[in-house]
Amino acid sequence: MPTYNDLSYYLQFTINLTLLTGLGLFAKTGKQSKQLLLIFIAGELALEMYDLILRLMKINTVNIYIYPLSQSFGLLMITEIYNKYFFRISKAVKWPVYVFAGFSLFINIFYAQKTESVTFYLNIITNIIICSFAAVYFLNIIRNSKIDKTLFILNILIFLFFSIESIISTTFNFLINNHLEWVAPVWLFRGVLLWFFYIAFINLGCRVGKMKV
Repeated sequence: MPTYNDLSYYLQFTINLTLLTGLGLFAKTGKQSKQLLLIFIAGELALEMYDLILRLMKINTVNIYIYPLSQSFGLLMITEIYNKYFFRISKAVKWPVYVFAGFSLFINIFYAQKTESVTFYLNIITNIIICSFAAVYFLNIIRNSKIDKTLFILNILIFLFFSIESIISTTFNFLINNHLEWVAPVWLFRGVLLWFFYIAFINLGCRVGKMKV
């Protein structure tokens, strides 16, 4: 029977392969409308690949730097993706989000934390911001009675994934320092959600030429 480490490796390889496939699909068409998604997928692939390489080399302490970098990058890119594909976000909202992304990244990277006591409470705000974008889109659907299936499914996955991320950010210290049998299901569940999350973004990129954005 596969161990947690086996399942985790298979999942991580699958995620990287999925991102690489998506990047290839976007780069092949090279359409202007897909550039934002291409940057997002390329950035996520770089982070996921770097994490996998470090894991294969059994260098785990760097994860406390990759995690906040991924969160800040995701916040910036998802804000722009919502602005382009879902609904217009005013500059009065976007600029505070940009400033917060930079501030939280600076604090998480340069505030020295030991692995035994590491926390990422600022990321809870990041996750709440993204979940708020998802909630606004749900409200827009209710008001306008218009549903684009691709955006709707992606929005559900974004809301679900970052809701889970909020819980993980709250309990991050527990999840990396306690017995693997207790925390492994949480990380595997997050990994599966992350995989579907990326697939939904790739699907959006494949359909964007058929959508009015």
